[in-house]
Amino acid sequence: MKTTEDIFRINAEYYSNLFQLVAKCGIIDFNTFEIDSQNLDSIYISTDVRAAKDFQEMFEWLKQYDAFPCLYRWEIVSPAILYPNMVETIKMRIKEISKHSSIQTPRIVKCSYPKDNTLYVGKSENIVDRIMKHLGYHQQRDKHGLHLYDLVKEMDYHIIFNLHIYVFPQECKPIMELFERSLAEVHPTLVGTHN
Repeated sequence: MKTTEDIFRINAEYYSNLFQLVAKCGIIDFNTFEIDSQNLDSIYISTDVRAAKDFQEMFEWLKQYDAFPCLYRWEIVSPAILYPNMVETIKMRIKEISKHSSIQTPRIVKCSYPKDNTLYVGKSENIVDRIMKHLGYHQQRDKHGLHLYDLVKEMDYHIIFNLHIYVFPQECKPIMELFERSLAEVHPTLVGTHN
């Protein structure tokens, strides 16, 4: 009969092997996609955004990794994150969306100034579905996500986002939360529960 100490050792060896896999082989793939706020159109609430010319290439690439554990990071490229009132405008819009609709948005990080130009960091084992939620075009629009369409549609800024995707081996699903936390430590976010 295994003792508690045996179970600890077995688990430690199991997780150690997973970390060694990434340490030796690295991640499977990586890509960055530019998202222009001007392409976030209301038409995609009722039509499939995956077929849109501005997003088709991204979703085709994501589709091949839809069963893999992935990390992703939403970065604000322009205007600069320190642009006057930019951060406060984003926070205000998130509060308005949460207050006046059933849409679930991420928690706002309480900080007096941004430490990084990262809007959000997350993980997913169904990356196509997750990115659709973040864009704001999922069929279940009340599901948790950034809902970028709703976030930017009444803002005066023309915003360029970079979406960075990191694809991990399928065996790494049990340890993705640790990698997510480490990514958020390197890139502190404006919204989310990491900070």
